[in-house]
Amino acid sequence: MIGAVARGIGRAVGLVVGAYLSYVAVRGSRLLVQPEVRPFLPEYTGAPATPADLGLEYEDVRFTTDDGVTLSGWLVPAARDTRTAVIVLHGFSGHRLPELAALVPWLQERHHVLQFDFRGHGESDPSVITLGWHERRDVAAAVRFLEGRGLGPIALLGISMGASTAIVSAPDLPVAAVVADAPYAELHHPVANRMRDVGYPLAELGARAIVAGAAMRARTRLRDPLSVVARIAPRPLLIISPTEDRLIDHRQAERLFERAGEPKELYRVPGAGHGEAYATDPEAYRARVLEFLERHLG
Repeated sequence: MIGAVARGIGRAVGLVVGAYLSYVAVRGSRLLVQPEVRPFLPEYTGAPATPADLGLEYEDVRFTTDDGVTLSGWLVPAARDTRTAVIVLHGFSGHRLPELAALVPWLQERHHVLQFDFRGHGESDPSVITLGWHERRDVAAAVRFLEGRGLGPIALLGISMGASTAIVSAPDLPVAAVVADAPYAELHHPVANRMRDVGYPLAELGARAIVAGAAMRARTRLRDPLSVVARIAPRPLLIISPTEDRLIDHRQAERLFERAGEPKELYRVPGAGHGEAYATDPEAYRARVLEFLERHLG
């Protein structure tokens, strides 16, 4: 009798948990592949809206991916005589403006800089978002665009989703180096942390269900950056790890670093939160990134 009751309770709990995970997967996957993206506007009064607001020359550019998505961006020429170039990749649900203010002025002192909005973001064409997997085609189109201008060697520099997209893109592209700032190693990891912040129970299981649902909506397999990072070698990889990141735990960066091949570097930024490594110590950040690029781009 007791056993039958226990089995009945177990079945009821299982049904409730299954129904909850199904609800989370359906709703969460929709929000993941079709999020509310930030409008293409400066984040605060006085923030630059174009490179010209920083006194930089630039060209409005548009290029198209191999699956027909047109991307919008800027090409900022280098302040010195060089062919080296850096492609800057922004984060999830954002656009290129924050990196314009933070990174482009000092990068363009030594390299040409290409910024663009990922598919489904900013001024680029609408599209489902896949946390880096379809966005690999965006990066490939950007590399082809620069090669068509006679530029190279080329480095990728990404933040958050842009960092993880750089990692999954680089193995199949003719790039010379990768800088990944606050990357996730596993797709479900930031989703689970966001669920915990909001107060959803069973965040780990729920996040995995959401990623599975997102793969079904996108009609593609979504692979973790951890599964491909080793293929970047022998090209150099610099991983930047904000130690107080609550969205993407610093151990994600360490797992990527452990799995990556040589040459590789891990730059920890104490006290920095998500996407705040540069703002926490701008001088040290600039020096570390520029020195890495100088060694590997020339």
